[in-house]
Amino acid sequence: MENIGEFVVNHWILVTLFVVLAGMVMSDSLTSKLSGINPVGATQAIQIVNQQQGQFLDIREAPEFSKEHIAESVSMPLSSLADNLGSLKDPEQPIILVCASGQRARSAAKQLHSKGFSEIYVLTGGLNTWKEAKLPLFS
Repeated sequence: MENIGEFVVNHWILVTLFVVLAGMVMSDSLTSKLSGINPVGATQAIQIVNQQQGQFLDIREAPEFSKEHIAESVSMPLSSLADNLGSLKDPEQPIILVCASGQRARSAAKQLHSKGFSEIYVLTGGLNTWKEAKLPLFS
């Protein structure tokens, strides 16, 4: 333990890189928690829908949704999300946001969080993860 100071002085570049990388990892986790974004996998998303009466909200555009989508998911494209938030009845109901890869869903989660929705989940990897898990899709 008494050699830590000597190690830091001799390997200051490594220590600096470690601190920067650790800060980046911590800030991403902290930002996700503060913004109300909860990443979930396909299995956990199914549990939320079945046990907590959650709702899949598909934010892909209409042609993408009509091609394939999760059963009983609601289509609400990101481009018109702000205009259609009134159709979501209960801000306390868990919402699992679905897009193709999970990127657009983060933006939608921020919008929903700012409008007072409290239980917002993002399907990690989006519909691609759903397909990889061999879960059913409908068209």
